[in-house]
Amino acid sequence: MLSYRNALFKTGITADCNDVRGDDVLLAIAPIYHIAGMLMGINATIYTGCTSVLLFRFDPLAVLQAIDRYKVTWWYGMAPMNVAVMQVPGADRFELGSLRLNPTTSFGITLTEPLAEQWRVFTGGARCYEAAYGLSETHTCDTFMPSDAVRWGCHGKLAPGVQCRIVDPDTGLERPVGEAGEITLRSPGNFKGYWNKPEATASTLRDGWVHTGDMGRLDADGYLTFMGRFKEMIKVSGYSVFPEEVETLLIRHPGIAAAAVIGVPDPAKGEVVKAVIVPRAEARAELSAEAIIAWSRENMSAYKVPRYIEFRDSLPATGAGKVLRRLLKS
Repeated sequence: MLSYRNALFKTGITADCNDVRGDDVLLAIAPIYHIAGMLMGINATIYTGCTSVLLFRFDPLAVLQAIDRYKVTWWYGMAPMNVAVMQVPGADRFELGSLRLNPTTSFGITLTEPLAEQWRVFTGGARCYEAAYGLSETHTCDTFMPSDAVRWGCHGKLAPGVQCRIVDPDTGLERPVGEAGEITLRSPGNFKGYWNKPEATASTLRDGWVHTGDMGRLDADGYLTFMGRFKEMIKVSGYSVFPEEVETLLIRHPGIAAAAVIGVPDPAKGEVVKAVIVPRAEARAELSAEAIIAWSRENMSAYKVPRYIEFRDSLPATGAGKVLRRLLKS
């Protein structure tokens, strides 16, 4: 349950922190039933008085056409979208120089500095960086990435008015700066509870703090790093492995277009890592499970190395592009 006051608070700070101006033309692709899609596609448009170009679904050619035709200046998207747009045949015939800012979320594909630089060159100057961390219960955008102080590998600084504590999930005691624990948040954007679910509300909303169930760390400068969901954590011989950690490493392999990681039972280790891989088109014929495992042994800790590899043409995802790992276990 989110109030209009929740929406107004988060819309205001999101527009201000992300430099959304009244003369901007926004490209809105994230579904408006998704909290981020609603915030950027509808609320920010009304709040700032800017123009929004609404697409009913993602299509890479339509993105190029929209930016060119409507002189789009600001676009919130997901990293796989950037990759797909750059792969459109004949993309160089479109004029994309109007696009100045492109905050992007890592869904399925990690937004890296090289990918952002490739996008900047492709568009003729658009700045691309990790957008934010947030969730529906807080009306999202609890952090923002300062465009003039981008830090790769994290999810930006705390937004004005947002408080964050990193706590021990078992004791609730606050962890020191830089140490990992559960992300808890308090702000005027926090929800009022789950509809007709008092027990779930009491578990998540405690003394005004939303206990997110996410693991992260907060540095001395107020930058937050989201590390993964506790319920998706894989326990390998007692070691904690978060899927996002392994996925971020795997995506660095030149033959991998996208990756998702899950845990599978193992009689000796409790669980081991399984990676579901979408190969790049040019590497599909020669990429093998053995080669990926060998590469992983050289590029990550031994307990994080995938024991099993499965190849797929695509990964199951929500309309907003978030990978549905639970469907990979079926």
